[in-house]
Amino acid sequence: MKERSLSLCLAALLLVFWAQAALAAGPHDENCVSCHSVHYAKGDYIIGPQPNTMLDNPATNAKTNGIESLCLGCHNESEGIMPIHLTTTHPTGVAPTYVKVPEQLLRDGKLSCVSCHNPHPSNTNYKYLIVDTQNGARMGVFCATCHTEQAPAEVRKASQASAINSDPRVSPRVQVSAPVAAAPAKAKTAKAVK
Repeated sequence: MKERSLSLCLAALLLVFWAQAALAAGPHDENCVSCHSVHYAKGDYIIGPQPNTMLDNPATNAKTNGIESLCLGCHNESEGIMPIHLTTTHPTGVAPTYVKVPEQLLRDGKLSCVSCHNPHPSNTNYKYLIVDTQNGARMGVFCATCHTEQAPAEVRKASQASAINSDPRVSPRVQVSAPVAAAPAKAKTAKAVK
């Protein structure tokens, strides 16, 4: 009986450690369906959650749209999944003017959530960041990806040597938008039968 209990405890511990390793970067679903819905998409890129277009983006003085609205569909106060407040975070939806951002990190020439984060579970970096920060211990390496002039020489060098994991791609493989209205069918003309 003791051996069985011990075996069950060990199995449970292994399961916990495996789950943490499998989702090392965070809680995004390794099976894709917590974000993507193949048959019932509510946003571009076959996103399943309802995009949040009701929040004000202080960087643009407009409502959220695009990638931001997709991410904020879950990352908000009502959903409670690590809420993001656009008034206290890095600006998005704007073209960078202060620093030189690598082109591969921009969407239509603008900063977005995916300029800094690759939300796919295959990205095991801390908080889904686009470069490895050694679990947050070397955040300067990440920041120096764009803010090179402000970084010390050793951090800048480490950043330049870091691989950028920037998928989702600037040109996504599949983008699904609102259904396009079908062209009206041409009326068939009846031919007189002789």
